Amino acid sequence: MADTDAMAETTSEGSSGLVGLGVTGVAGYARPAPRDVTKELETRAGVLGVGEASTHSPGVAGFGETGVIGRGSTCGVLGRGETGVRGETLFSEGVHGVSKATGAGVVGESKDGPGVIAASKSEVGLRAGSDTEVGGVFSSVKGAQIELSPRLADAPETVAPLPEAGRLGQLAVLSDDAVTCRLYLCVDAQEGAPARWAAVQLGDPVEGRSS
Repeated sequence: MADTDAMAETTSEGSSGLVGLGVTGVAGYARPAPRDVTKELETRAGVLGVGEASTHSPGVAGFGETGVIGRGSTCGVLGRGETGVRGETLFSEGVHGVSKATGAGVVGESKDGPGVIAASKSEVGLRAGSDTEVGGVFSSVKGAQIELSPRLADAPETVAPLPEAGRLGQLAVLSDDAVTCRLYLCVDAQEGAPARWAAVQLGDPVEGRSS
């Protein structure tokens, strides 16, 4: 049997419906995608699914309570592409990572870009919490541990306004000239009334230096 050939076996009830044996066990192509024997040889997978860009056809589609289950000794699911893994949903989490021991539920790493980007149209961009520990820990080898982007003045020679809406404990950094800034803490947030902010008194500025 040639490496590109596959042997299909029919099985009895209660076992797998189709078994494919070969360098790649089963290769499926969404029309009009042409067969790519080189890809089949190089992939060496149990199942190879090839989609078609012109018809937006996926290589593999899974449906049911759990659409796809991936298990591996190193990685359960590995995604490669312009976007490696993408999750979409209407009312729940797009991607939900769970660790049942001491590992992290989700890890984001990058060589030159941000490790994680979080954004929202109408809710908080990032929410972190813990039952027994601090909500977040930030560290940096050479830079500041955390950065608050200042709210800038609307026009030159004007004063940057404090947010009308706020929640107790929120911090706001304002800058009138994009060169210097000041820090405020929300200390009063009554329903139906503008939030009240108190300036955080800081010490004298100190020049930074390279380490």
